Amino acid sequence: MMNNKFLLFFLVSFSTLFYACDETNERILPSMSGKSGELLVVIDTGYWSNQSGEAIRQTFMQTQVGLPQQEAIFDIIHVPHRSFARILQTNRNIIMVEINAQEKPAISIKENVWSEGQLVATIVAKNDKNAAEIIEKNSQNLLDYFNEKETQRLQKKYKVNKNSKLAKELEEKLKLSMHIDDLFYIAKEDTNFIWLRKEYSMGEHPISQGFIIYTYPYDNDSIFNVHQLTAKRNAITKKYIPGGAEGSYMTTYEEYIPKEREINLKGNYAKELRGLWHVQGDFMGGPFVSYSMVDEHRNRVITIDGYVYAPKFDKREYLRELQALALTVSF
Repeated sequence: MMNNKFLLFFLVSFSTLFYACDETNERILPSMSGKSGELLVVIDTGYWSNQSGEAIRQTFMQTQVGLPQQEAIFDIIHVPHRSFARILQTNRNIIMVEINAQEKPAISIKENVWSEGQLVATIVAKNDKNAAEIIEKNSQNLLDYFNEKETQRLQKKYKVNKNSKLAKELEEKLKLSMHIDDLFYIAKEDTNFIWLRKEYSMGEHPISQGFIIYTYPYDNDSIFNVHQLTAKRNAITKKYIPGGAEGSYMTTYEEYIPKEREINLKGNYAKELRGLWHVQGDFMGGPFVSYSMVDEHRNRVITIDGYVYAPKFDKREYLRELQALALTVSF
């Protein structure tokens, strides 16, 4: 469920601006097109090369934190209005910028406009400068909304795994549930700990996605300090996650302090960390995203840590998949 803050009017300097979400559509719509993380921007070329285009690029093409190589938060595809043909209208994520001196400045957000599962943001402005100001003032809201929609789409796909064999094992062993598929397997387990792995390849190149899930007593609020969470992660990975070489083990890059963010996860306090891992004593590494939350009923902290190893590929979307899975947790 998307955060309710995005369904409310949000404040901007222009009193005439509004933010709306239309989820009702009785038409039979085609399936959406495009890849996860793609954003189609419909704006005339003159404005794309000017202030409003720059505002969009600054918002959606900024570097995603917590990845070993530079990757933009979204991959942008630009088309002018005259080229916005029907074949493009089914794209999953669309931003349309309309410049009209006679119209009131406004932002609208609609779902399922031309395809099922689609999200379309329309920005109406009097001129190029006005459009850039609107985008800049609402950049985080727009970015969060498109990111949240991508997560929601993945979680809808994962919902069929609610009663998978592995989901039932997690419930039995750790008293928590996730919509995790049986392509993952239990690589190692101990009291209050499970390591899940999914190993496959693209061509000749290996890809590994995994979860390190562990719980421990909740005895003070300082547990959620980024340094304590990182130290706990390092202790767990050193004990349980070996590398390929004798005596090697997974750890967090000391030079890169994970980026932290507080979130409300289904009514529970949670701390998100995004950082980089490597194998001490071996040549492996990649990004991770973790969620640590309080289970008040059992007075414990639950950490779900998803990591990616994909040395020949971009990693943003592999990590997004793990993020979406982790956020299906309930307990």
